[in-house]
Amino acid sequence: MAVTFRFPTFIHFGAGAIQLAPELLGKAKVRRPLVVTDKGLASSPLIAGVLKNLSTADFHTSLYAEAEGNPLISHVEKGVAAFRKHDADSVVLVGGGCALDVGKAIALMSKHPGNLLDYEDDKVGALPIKKELIPMMLAVPTTAGTGSEVGGSSVVSRDDNHQKIIVWGHELVPPRVIADPELTISLPPHLTAATGIDALTHNVEAFLAKNFHPLAEGVALEGVRHVHKHLVRAFTTPKDLEARGGMLLAAMMGATAFQKGLGVTHSCAHALSTCYDLHHGLANALMLIPSLEFNLEVVPEKFVRLGECIGLAGSNETKAQGFLAWLRELKKQLKIPSSLRDLNVKLTPRLVDVAVNDACHANNPRPCTRTDFTNLFKKAGAMT
Repeated sequence: MAVTFRFPTFIHFGAGAIQLAPELLGKAKVRRPLVVTDKGLASSPLIAGVLKNLSTADFHTSLYAEAEGNPLISHVEKGVAAFRKHDADSVVLVGGGCALDVGKAIALMSKHPGNLLDYEDDKVGALPIKKELIPMMLAVPTTAGTGSEVGGSSVVSRDDNHQKIIVWGHELVPPRVIADPELTISLPPHLTAATGIDALTHNVEAFLAKNFHPLAEGVALEGVRHVHKHLVRAFTTPKDLEARGGMLLAAMMGATAFQKGLGVTHSCAHALSTCYDLHHGLANALMLIPSLEFNLEVVPEKFVRLGECIGLAGSNETKAQGFLAWLRELKKQLKIPSSLRDLNVKLTPRLVDVAVNDACHANNPRPCTRTDFTNLFKKAGAMT
C-alpha cells in the first residue's frame, strides 16, 4: 500500500506505488510522456513494465535512454530533440541520478530559450527559469542516493572538459514522486553501497554546513539515522523491502537537507568525477572520512550529535570519534575501496584546480585552501 505525503513535493511511497503512474499522469491531464532513463536500464524489465503500464492506459509514450554515467550537456540536447520529435507534453524520469538530472534538464530546455549553460546556478546574467514553461514531471528513482527526485538541481558535465555544472531552481522540483522500494531490489551491491554513501554524505555535509537552517539540520540527522539502520541490510539482503524503503527515505532526506549547503567532500568528489569519471557516490565515499577529520577540529559539538544520532553513548570525545569509527567500519562492510590509489588516481594540478573552483566548499564549516585540498587528496590516497 502506498502512502502519500508532501515534503518538499508530493511523494507516493511504498511497495507497488509504481502502479499509480497512469493515475498521476491522468490527473495532470497529459497524454504524451517522454520516458527518460539511462542506457543501463533501457532494456530492463523495469522499463518495459513502466512502458506497458502506460500504454495499457492509452498514453502515447516514447523512450529516451542515451545518457549514462556522469551525464553530459549533449545528452540533454539529444533529449530535448527527442521531446520535440515526440511532441511530448510531460517527462517521466526513471532511474538514478543520471536519468533524473538529465530528465529535469530536458524539461527545462524543452520550452526555454538559449542553452543549458545560460541557466547555470550563480552565473552572472543567468537566464530566469519560468515555472509555466516546465512540462509535467513525474520522478521515479531506482537508486537510493542523490535524492534528485525531490531536489531542484540538475547536475551535468560539459562535453569539452567534463567539468560539472549545476542548474538550480525551485521550478525544477518534480511535482510528483513515486518512491517504490521494489524498483531498487535489482540494484547491484556495489551500486547499493556507492549510492547509499552518497545519501549519507548529503545528510552529513548538510548537517555540518555553516549556513543557518535548523529545519534542514533536523532532517539531515534523521537521514543519517536511516542510513545507520538500513544501508548494510540493503547491501547484504537486497530483497529486504524495509531496508530498501528506508534508504529511499534517507536519500530524499539528504536532498531536502542540502538546501542548507554541502562542503569539501563534494568539492573533492566533483573534481574526481570531472578528472577521472568516477561514480559520484564512490567519489564521495573515498573522500568523506578525510574531509570529516578535517572539519572535526572546528565543529566538534556537531560530531557529538552525529554520534548520538547513531546511538553512541559515553563522553563527547567517545561519541565524536565513535561516529568516524562507524564510518570506517561501514566502508569495510560495503566493500568500498579504501584508497584513491586503488583506482589509480594521481594528484594533479587540474584535480586540485577543479576542487578549489567548485562552489560546494563555500559552505564548509572550515575554510579550505589549495594546500588543504592537496592534503585531503593525499590523505585519501591519491598518488603523487
